[in-house]
Amino acid sequence: MKTFIYKALALVFVGTIGTSCEQPTEAEVRPLAAAEAKKFGTVPGTTIINFSETTGPVDQVMVVKDSYTTLPVKVTAQQFVNGRPVGGNAALVYDTNNPDKKNTGYKAVNKGPFRLGNVLTIGQANGRSGNIHDKGGTIELDFSSFGSVVMRGLYIADIDENERGSTLELLDSSGRVIYKDELPVTGAYTYQPLVLGPGVSGVAKLRVTFVTKDGRGGSGAIDVIQFCPGGVCPR
Repeated sequence: MKTFIYKALALVFVGTIGTSCEQPTEAEVRPLAAAEAKKFGTVPGTTIINFSETTGPVDQVMVVKDSYTTLPVKVTAQQFVNGRPVGGNAALVYDTNNPDKKNTGYKAVNKGPFRLGNVLTIGQANGRSGNIHDKGGTIELDFSSFGSVVMRGLYIADIDENERGSTLELLDSSGRVIYKDELPVTGAYTYQPLVLGPGVSGVAKLRVTFVTKDGRGGSGAIDVIQFCPGGVCPR
């Protein structure tokens, strides 16, 4: 398994004022760099986990809390087979820029200015391959090393009609669900920033569950997890 280190990222908007000329010129339109794209739709001042360092099986990421402290966030995923959890940790960081033949639909979203890049999804248990599991399952991120955090938002990706009813749950340190909502249907291979209003405080664990209907669908992914350590977060 691999461990990644992330620092806090702050989103800054800069406005520019241009002057007109007699001969109008056409501005060059270029795709945003990966670091820029990963800030699209994020909450300023939050700590962000964006899985951009590498790909493959993962069991934790290391997050810089402050100038003196780096703490682990444990990452686990479990496959569903016939609606039941099976196997070991199947957490997978998947590169949507280089999808396998079954998931070439990701190429379209990465042609626009806001490129998705790496996402966290459910793969094969014990890292047997880099393929996406598409029969349903769960992903969990454990923030208990921070005590608790304020959860502000995340990206949701690849939730099609067949995955309608998939959920986001936030749990406190006792395992009690303190927030639950249905994931938005983003459409196949597309993504949507999900901002949780002013934030949900007291979060020790984040869990997403991808469901399947009539034996179809059951995949999905998350990315750009935005949170504030402790109980205070910019608004």
